[in-house]
Amino acid sequence: MVLPLVLSCEQTPIGDVVAKVADATLTAQELERRVPIHLNGRVTADDRARMVDAWVEEQLLYQEALVKKLDQDLTVTRRVDQAIQSIMTSELLERAFRDVSVVSEEDLKAHYAAHAESFVRDLPELRARQILVKGRSNAARVKKRLSGGAMFDQVTREESLDASRDQGGDLGYFTEDRVDPAFWTGCEKAKIGRLTQIYTPLGYHLVEVMDRREAGSIRELHEVRDEMRQKILSARREALRRKMIEDVRNRIPATVFHDVLNASS
Repeated sequence: MVLPLVLSCEQTPIGDVVAKVADATLTAQELERRVPIHLNGRVTADDRARMVDAWVEEQLLYQEALVKKLDQDLTVTRRVDQAIQSIMTSELLERAFRDVSVVSEEDLKAHYAAHAESFVRDLPELRARQILVKGRSNAARVKKRLSGGAMFDQVTREESLDASRDQGGDLGYFTEDRVDPAFWTGCEKAKIGRLTQIYTPLGYHLVEVMDRREAGSIRELHEVRDEMRQKILSARREALRRKMIEDVRNRIPATVFHDVLNASS
């Protein structure tokens, strides 16, 4: 199993050779293939030089391993065999999974309808927007601006100390375990659409609760879309994997000798 790996370094190179160690060569084309996808178009000449140096160092160490005949070491060859089997098995499944990788809107709707009970909320959720300021006087000033008709999202962008200011103060939906206890208590007591003031160690929060979702209610489809897609894909892949194993088992004999297994345990 090791021999093909050794011989691959001695094959006639195709393309312009940029480095050579013994009989192993690195071409410009192979160097480009080694560039990570997310770095395509952004690799500098210095980056390429470092990549070539790294390849040369790796090849030098590989040649030394050959000198020490590690390619003939039983432990090493077993690890190489295992690596080859793992790579080929992963590639086999990955290619098969491509045929079941598309999850349509109809698939999502059907899954949602059939498994609605699995999307029940365990905890109540609140949605709110806020303006966070330091000091009671700043809170009073901002509150006066809002009472005077200023737009909430505009005041948030101008006054709030919280990162949510870029979203107009919208915190999205949250549960009790994700926020300060005082903040949750204040929001829970507030009326929807009414401005309320809450104090926490972060400062003064001018909060408007926008929506409530009770524990036991079912999450909307758009909230669980990504979760459902992953579940559908996982189920499809496992079913395909089991079918593939069953089909191959019908063609290739496989036996587990349980008496030997039990005796060795």
